[in-house]
Amino acid sequence: MDMKALLTLLITTYVLAASPATISQFSNSLEKSHGLKLGRLDDVAQKVRIRKPNFFEKWMMNKSGAEATYNDKTNTIVLREKNWRGSRIVGLSDFPMGQKYQFTILASTVFHEMMHADFDVLIKNSNSRSAIALKNVENWFRKNIRGVNAHVAAHEFFGYTASDIITGLNMDIQDILMNHGINYQQERCFGKKGLKRIKDRLFPSGDIRFVDTKNVSQYSLKLTPRSVFIKGKGIDLKGTTFPDSYRAGIYEHFIAEYGAPKSSKDLLDFLEREYGDLLRRCYQDI
Repeated sequence: MDMKALLTLLITTYVLAASPATISQFSNSLEKSHGLKLGRLDDVAQKVRIRKPNFFEKWMMNKSGAEATYNDKTNTIVLREKNWRGSRIVGLSDFPMGQKYQFTILASTVFHEMMHADFDVLIKNSNSRSAIALKNVENWFRKNIRGVNAHVAAHEFFGYTASDIITGLNMDIQDILMNHGINYQQERCFGKKGLKRIKDRLFPSGDIRFVDTKNVSQYSLKLTPRSVFIKGKGIDLKGTTFPDSYRAGIYEHFIAEYGAPKSSKDLLDFLEREYGDLLRRCYQDI
């Protein structure tokens, strides 16, 4: 075996061995906080590099304000050093109680970049429904938006969908918990007076369970982007002919591969599993 082949083997082995461990705590945290299923991220991670920035990359990130970058030529994700704890990406437990929002901000960024990698290393050369959906988006941009690279635009639409899922679900989870008398940040019940008012409104029969207070019928319409940014240039999709069916096609990938909810009623299943016992304890003596 010549030296070039040996180096290639060593680099590949390093990537395959290190990447899943790098994201494991991050993935577990996101599953717990958002109810997603992120086993596929291990498949993505085994085909990409995830690392801290070198000196030049750090300078460039400071200049641009980017928290993370993805290089589609080398399939490398670079995250700022503050997002690491040793050799792993931070998880929810690395943030103090009451600062979950910091993890959500990080998670939306990391998930965005991981979806660029998912696009490149798992979807692009497949015959999957996801590949067809992304090709539809690319063709739409090519026909309808001048002056942008249609492939990059589809990439970014996919990435921003991932970001919107993290931030959008987080907002809905917080709202639903608050509407039911639970402080999301502290994971504790409201005071008795507030709980009494909520009980009279939501649980007049005494059956304490989560009620759909968001009434989102299709998350594909809510959690797909209304604008995308390509090299600093914003592309506003409001008022265009971008089809809802294309939004549904992209979002279907996240339902099938990452356990994203179809509607707010699906989100209640996660909340019941994660917070149902706390909800009933809150109203035990009300």
